[in-house]
Amino acid sequence: MNEKILIADEVSQLGIRRLESAGFQVDVKTGLSEDELCETIKEYNAIIIRSSTKITEKILSNAKNLKIIGRAGVGVDNINVEAATKYGIVVVNSPEGNIISAAEHTFGLIISLLRNIPQADRSVRNLEWKRNKFTGHELYRKTIGIIGLGKVGSNVAKYAKAFGMKVIGYDPYITLDRAREMGIVLMPLDEVFKEADIITVHVPKTKETYHLVNEERIQLMKKGSYIVNAARGGVVDENAVAKALRSGHLAGAASDVFENEPIVPDNPYISIENTVLTPHIGAATKEAQVNVILDVVDQIIAFFDGRIPHGAVNLPAFRGVSDDLLPWIDLAERLGKFVKDLVADRVNKIEIVYYGDIAKKNVNSISISVLKGYLIKVKGNYVSFVNALALANELGIRYTEIKESGDVDFKSMITVRVLTDSGIRSVSGTILSDQKPRIIEIDSYRVDAFPEGYLLVSRHRDKPGIIGRFGTILGKNNINIAGMQLGRNLSSGLAVMILSVDSEVNDDVLEELLSKGDIEELRSIYLS
Repeated sequence: MNEKILIADEVSQLGIRRLESAGFQVDVKTGLSEDELCETIKEYNAIIIRSSTKITEKILSNAKNLKIIGRAGVGVDNINVEAATKYGIVVVNSPEGNIISAAEHTFGLIISLLRNIPQADRSVRNLEWKRNKFTGHELYRKTIGIIGLGKVGSNVAKYAKAFGMKVIGYDPYITLDRAREMGIVLMPLDEVFKEADIITVHVPKTKETYHLVNEERIQLMKKGSYIVNAARGGVVDENAVAKALRSGHLAGAASDVFENEPIVPDNPYISIENTVLTPHIGAATKEAQVNVILDVVDQIIAFFDGRIPHGAVNLPAFRGVSDDLLPWIDLAERLGKFVKDLVADRVNKIEIVYYGDIAKKNVNSISISVLKGYLIKVKGNYVSFVNALALANELGIRYTEIKESGDVDFKSMITVRVLTDSGIRSVSGTILSDQKPRIIEIDSYRVDAFPEGYLLVSRHRDKPGIIGRFGTILGKNNINIAGMQLGRNLSSGLAVMILSVDSEVNDDVLEELLSKGDIEELRSIYLS
């Protein structure tokens, strides 16, 4: 192979040797600035990074020969994935290489916290022998509340059960059957905070999870309980935790991640004794570092060998798919995202129903796109065509593909139907002659809307004044309405409205819109 690979962060030599053995030319150049990387990247076909190097759009615009970016780790926050996709560059990561390390580190933090190990160590080094000062607590029969039951969270649950702990958890995307298999009692989020002696979070940082652990939820916790964060900085409100530690409401907190990294001098944890802090080393084991680089290297080798890498985050083109299916793949992903934001309940099954001409095609790639769209809203941008089905299985979400031969009002149509704990919801879409995607039905309500940008979806009493109220309240908050679609059901006396707006609608505005009691459901949806 003649491809040139740039290693921009420190990685295991085993990965470098494997690339060289496969015939690649490998250069290691670490610590490059953005401007230096803009110049250097021009001659390379692939780049491998860890968390230090940031791949910006400016860098990508100069990467004329770049075909693939390998992130030796899980998070892709330091890569502009959208820009990479625009330039046709595949982004791969290694979502499973450091799972064990992250779970073990979480448990190390928990034990250190409850047994005061770091504080006792410092005391002994000062030639003190204050045994009574460091009396701690057993884990046995304590209740651990795990927020996020993916691979790391489920491993933490396994370790907790080995210590004789009661395991409760919250994850709105995992099915009850899957939780039972793992021996975890699922509860609503606030109930987990009320019941747990220890809260540990294992979720990605998204708009929905930012400050998930906040002052209100901390106040729900028992006096003398603990909080651990080895997931992502920003998921926990550090100031709220510090306040609860100083007041004595919380007995301790441990964190491997911080809102600002490296940690800043005014971080509220630094001056508080009953904290355990580590510098984002959850994945920093020799085994994990070897695992992630070898995984990424194997994916790069596979890519240049013409195979699809299993950890592809974006996959700019779904290989082997005919051009006439590409608009349907795009529509399917948008429908998956839409139905995720539309439905508040736990989803147990996704049915993808095809009508008309599209039902005569090989629709596997379209079905996977629905799952991909749904799961991106759950798991983040590392979901791809390659791993979407496996991730759905991991969550216990079943999916079926149905082809109907009956007549419909459109030449072709897709319906995404989700079975939740409380019932069935559906959204349908099509591609019209302009090759643009449309949402044409929500549940039994006919509409005609473009699935893009910021949308407000309302189900409300079909009576005068409601549309005017939306206009008044949104206008008062400087939110412009770009378009409106209304579907009515005369027998039920209800209507569904889709408003396309130019900016995000925050929670305060949503609450004001809901204040009259005549809106049964209101969802804010964003489709990129």
